[in-house]
Amino acid sequence: MSWQAYVDNQLLGTGKISQAAIYGHNGSLWATSPGFSLSPEEIKTLVDAFDNAEKIQSNGIYANGVKYFALNHDEKNIHGKKGLDGVVAEKTAQAVIIGVYKEGTVAGQANKVVGDLGDYLRGLNYVSINL
Repeated sequence: MSWQAYVDNQLLGTGKISQAAIYGHNGSLWATSPGFSLSPEEIKTLVDAFDNAEKIQSNGIYANGVKYFALNHDEKNIHGKKGLDGVVAEKTAQAVIIGVYKEGTVAGQANKVVGDLGDYLRGLNYVSINL
């Protein structure tokens, strides 16, 4: 399956994620939904935040130019909120999966969709994280 198919089918296709992208840790874009992209600074800050969330805690999470309040973060998952919308990022050894959800989707539903794709990719041992 192509990376674009993961974005289209596994993320957007659920109806819970409105915009999504998959980036390499080096900032390279692997796949995205139309009109959604992170600037080099946005993706670098997000990738770095999995190891040290200080910057997103003080400045927020930026995705596609939108600022989200950083809520939860650990070594593989980051969740941000802006009103009733939110962003979820899941880190694997080689990539970061980013999903944005809009009003009408519960945060837990969006976390599950993005997290399930991360778990699936880790299970393939192609894009895995060493915990």
